[in-house]
Amino acid sequence: MTLLKKNYLTAVIAAACAGALLSPVAFAQADYALEEIIVTATKRAQNLQDVALAVTALSGESLAASRISRSEDLVNLSPSLTFQSGGSDNGSSYNIRGIGTQSFSSGVEPSIAAVVDGVILGRSGMAFTELLDVKRVEILRGPQGMLFGKNASGGVVHIVSNDPSDIFEASIGGKHMVSGTDEYSVNAMVSVPLTDSLGIRAAGYTTDRDGHIENVATGRDVNGRKSEGGRVKLNWQASDNLSLKWTSDYSEKSGECCQPQPRSATPTEAYFLGDLVASEDNKSISVTGDLYNSTRSWGHSAELNWDIGGYSLTSISAYRDYQSSANQDVDGTTNTLLDINAGQSNQTQTTQEIRLASPQDQKLTYVVGAYYFDQSMGRDFERVYNDNFGTYVPSFPGLTFGSQYQADVDSTSYSGFGQLEYSMADDLRLIAGARYTNESLDFEFERSATAGAYAPIVANQAQYSDSTSDDDFSLKVGAQWDINDDVMSYVTFTEGYKGPAFNVIFEMTPATTQPVEAETSEAFEIGIKSTLLDRRLMVNAALFQSTYENFQAQAQDASSSVFTLLNAGEVRTRGLELDFVAQPMEALYITGGIALVDAEIVDFAGGPCSPRQLAADENSCASGSQDLSGKSLPFSPDTKLNLAIEYQMALGASHQVTPRLAYRWQDDIFFAMDQDQEKAQKAYGVFDLGITLRSNDDRYSATVFVDNVTDEAYVDAIIHNSIWAGGYDHYYSPSSERTAGIDFKYNW
Repeated sequence: MTLLKKNYLTAVIAAACAGALLSPVAFAQADYALEEIIVTATKRAQNLQDVALAVTALSGESLAASRISRSEDLVNLSPSLTFQSGGSDNGSSYNIRGIGTQSFSSGVEPSIAAVVDGVILGRSGMAFTELLDVKRVEILRGPQGMLFGKNASGGVVHIVSNDPSDIFEASIGGKHMVSGTDEYSVNAMVSVPLTDSLGIRAAGYTTDRDGHIENVATGRDVNGRKSEGGRVKLNWQASDNLSLKWTSDYSEKSGECCQPQPRSATPTEAYFLGDLVASEDNKSISVTGDLYNSTRSWGHSAELNWDIGGYSLTSISAYRDYQSSANQDVDGTTNTLLDINAGQSNQTQTTQEIRLASPQDQKLTYVVGAYYFDQSMGRDFERVYNDNFGTYVPSFPGLTFGSQYQADVDSTSYSGFGQLEYSMADDLRLIAGARYTNESLDFEFERSATAGAYAPIVANQAQYSDSTSDDDFSLKVGAQWDINDDVMSYVTFTEGYKGPAFNVIFEMTPATTQPVEAETSEAFEIGIKSTLLDRRLMVNAALFQSTYENFQAQAQDASSSVFTLLNAGEVRTRGLELDFVAQPMEALYITGGIALVDAEIVDFAGGPCSPRQLAADENSCASGSQDLSGKSLPFSPDTKLNLAIEYQMALGASHQVTPRLAYRWQDDIFFAMDQDQEKAQKAYGVFDLGITLRSNDDRYSATVFVDNVTDEAYVDAIIHNSIWAGGYDHYYSPSSERTAGIDFKYNW
C-alpha cells in the first residue's frame, strides 16, 4: 500500500470517528454518563483523567467483549503496543512506541515491564499467559522506570486481578471454536466471605487449542497448545486501617510447538521439502524432528496496606519460579541435519517493595519507596548436527557433531524512588521525581561435547565467569494544568535507565564476552485529557519524543548467523497517540485509538547485515556491516489503529442483545533491525463480529462470533534460515484465519 493510500485511509477513519463523536445530534441531552476509570499508574488509586501520563486502561468487561483471553492479544486493543514473536515465550516480548527487547540471551532483561498485581516479572516469557479473572489491564506508555524500575524503560503492562468480594460470587464460562482452528476453554471462579473480615477468591482455567500448521511429514497439525492454571487470593481486613492480601498462582503450558514455516527456500531445501512449496502464504511444514514447547510458572505474594493517620504504607513481598523447555527442527526439513536444538531454563526471583503515600488532600503529595530484586537464571542448551553432506569431514559424511552448555546468571538490584506533586494553585500542579538504582550482574558458563558425538559442533569451553555492576540516578519533572473542569493538560520530561547485560548464548567465549552497556533515555511528553459532553465522551491525546542512547538490541551476525546482543547507538521514537471512549446514546458505545509513531535509528554506522544481504552485497554490506542511521526500528508500524462499536438492544422484558463490530489496522513493519526487505510484513486490517445475548440480571450471557471475517493472513515474525543460506521462514499467527465460535458465561 502506498504512503498516499495509507494516509488517506487514516484520514478517512479519523474523520468518520470525529464526525460521529462530535455531532451535537448524537449527544443530545440525557441522564446517562460514562463511568469513571480508576488506575494505579502512579502507585496510588486515581481517576484515569487526572493522571499526567499516557495510559490505556482496559477493564475486564472490555477484555471479555473483545474476547481477549491471552496477554499477547492485548495488542489488538492498544495501538502503541506490538508483539515480537520469537517462536517460544522466552524469545518473545512486547514493544511500546517502537521500544522493546527481543533476545534469546539469559543475561538481558526486557524493556517493557510486565507486572501482575504489583509484582514485576523478571523474564519476558513470564508475561505471556491467560488473562484469568482480570479486573483491568493498564498499559503505561513511554519510560516508567521512575516508579516501576529498571526494566520499564519502554513502558509497563500491568495486569490487575480481582480481589475477594464482600458477598458470595461464582461464575463459569467457556469458549468453543466451531470453524477455523479448533479450540475450547473453560474457566471458573468463586469468591466467598469466610467472616466479616476474611474473604477468599479462587479461579481456574483450562484451554486446548489445536495446531493451525500442518506437518505434512507426519500428518499432524502442530503449533497448538494446552494450558491450565489457577489463582487463590485471601484478603484479611485485620482492622479498620490494616489489611493483608495473600496471592498464590500456578500455570503451565505445553504443545507440539513452535516450528516456523518455510517462506522461501533454496533449491536444496526445496528438494527436501518435497511437495511442500515455500511461499508467503505457506501454512505447512515438513519435519521429522521432535517439536515441543512447555512452561511452568508459580509464585506467592503478600501485600500489606496500613493506613497511618492519613498516610498509606504498602509492602509487597513476592517469590516466583518459572521453568521452560523447547526444541525446534532448525533445518526445517525431513533431512536429519539439525533436529536437536533443545533448551531448558529455570528462573527464580525474590522481590520486595515498600512505599509510603502521603494524604491526597494536601498541597504537597508524594509517594516514596525502596525496591529490592534478586534473580537467578539457569540455562541448559544442546545442539546436535548430523553432517549428512560431509561438510565438516568430506570423506566421512554422516558424522555427528554436538555441544551443550550450562549457564547460571544472577542479578541483584537495589533502588530508592520518589515522586511528588505540589499544588501551585487549584488548577496548577508541579511534578518531580527521582530514582537511584544500584545493580550487579554475573554469570558462569561452560560448554562441552555432546555424549556420543564425533566432535563438538563448537569448541569446548572450560567453565569461566564474568560480572559487571552499575548505578544510575534518574529524574522526572513536569507540570499539570487543569484548563477547566473537563480538560486537563500536562507536560513531562523523564530520564530512563536499563542496566548492562551479557549475551549469554551457545557460541560465547571469554574473548567475545563483553558486557553490553547500560541503556539510557530522555523522554518528553505533552498530553491532554478531556471528559466532554456531560461525561459522554472521553478523548485523551499524547505527543511524545524519546531518545535512547546505547539502545540494547538483538541482531543476527551476517558472517556466522549467530544472534548477537549489541548497543545500537542512538534511536528515537516520536509521535502522536489518541484514545477515545464515547456513549452518544445510552445504548451505543464507541471506543478506539490511533498511534502515529516514527521510530527511527538515529545513529548506528556499524549496523548488522543479514546473511542474505551480505551474500548479495545489498545495502553496501560487502564489509559485513551497514550504516543504519536514519532507518526504521523494527516491530513498529508507522500507523496502527483500532475501533469498536456496540449497541445494546432490548429483547423482551428480561434480555438484551448486543451486536459488536471491531476493526484494527496496522502499517508495514520490519521484523529485524538489519532492514532486510525479505523480513517485512505488509499492512493489514482485521474485522471481528459478534452478537451477545444477556439476561438483564446479568445471570448468564452467550456470544456468537466470527473473528477475522475477511480471512486476512499475516505473520508474527519472519526470520532468515541459518541452515539454508538464502531461505526464510515465518510464523503464521493463530489469529490469521477466519474463526467462528461461541462463548458463554453463567454467574451466581
